[in-house]
Amino acid sequence: MTTPTFADADAALAKHDYEAALTILERIDVVGEDACYRRDIQAAACADRLRLYPLCEEYATRAHSYGNDMADPFALMARAQRRQGLATDAAATASSGARIHPNNPAIARELALALVALGRYEEARGLADLATDTYRNDIELLMAYGRVWEPVNPDAAQWAFRLANKLNPDCEEAKTAYDSLLRPLKGAGRSSYQIEIQPPVAAAYRTMLRRVRAVVTTAGKFAAASGVCCLLFYVGVARSLFPGARWWVFLLYIASVIGVRAYMAAQISMFNRTLPRGVRLSFMRLGGRFPELRAKGLACVYAVVIVGFFLICIMSGIR
Repeated sequence: MTTPTFADADAALAKHDYEAALTILERIDVVGEDACYRRDIQAAACADRLRLYPLCEEYATRAHSYGNDMADPFALMARAQRRQGLATDAAATASSGARIHPNNPAIARELALALVALGRYEEARGLADLATDTYRNDIELLMAYGRVWEPVNPDAAQWAFRLANKLNPDCEEAKTAYDSLLRPLKGAGRSSYQIEIQPPVAAAYRTMLRRVRAVVTTAGKFAAASGVCCLLFYVGVARSLFPGARWWVFLLYIASVIGVRAYMAAQISMFNRTLPRGVRLSFMRLGGRFPELRAKGLACVYAVVIVGFFLICIMSGIR
């Protein structure tokens, strides 16, 4: 069995096989501080990619002991600490690195993210600017950048949220942040982001959106089914009981359709109860945030009108 070398580790890294690279690095026997530093810093980076954050912190700390003036160990240690929920430790580690490497974007990134996690937005702004110049495709950093600048520079925040939303259209947080600036809640002013990121509001928003989407998606089918049921009720029961029954059956159909709209209004109203006084969301504003909802809502209106027209025509033709 051959002894693994750095060349083997580099080959695995070139294939993005971080698990194999980490295994190789752990088996390499090295002599000298430079070789030890290289092994440990590469192992820390692999552990970070594999989301083995305690192991990443361990290897980065060992690498730091061999190269205490190097930037990478500071960034990796701070990242591992932050992702373990140790934001205060991460900020302290990154601050130590920033004193030695004040213009290093990797350290600035970790320090900015740690400060944002601690709610120290003003301190994070300059660091976020420095890091974002290098990491423009980093969604986590873009969200932090927008969050720290949103209170004082909404245009800068909107740029960051727009880019994050473009990079990952499926990221609900990025879309909500972008929409809160482009289409803020009524009564919130220039932006409603600080309101919408509150955990109770965010949870209520997700629940409301899921329910409204489900209703809007099936509303056209419901209108058709309701029309058929009303027609069968008229033919089988109502017309033989009293004259002019078709208009009462038609009103029953209208009531069922209104019930769907009332359900959606109730869901939005329940969400609005989680908002501060004077701030609210309307269905029109929700449709502006989600064009597909608006399109489905219009399609539902057309379906209701068409089904209602044929229903009354058929009932009028039946004697």
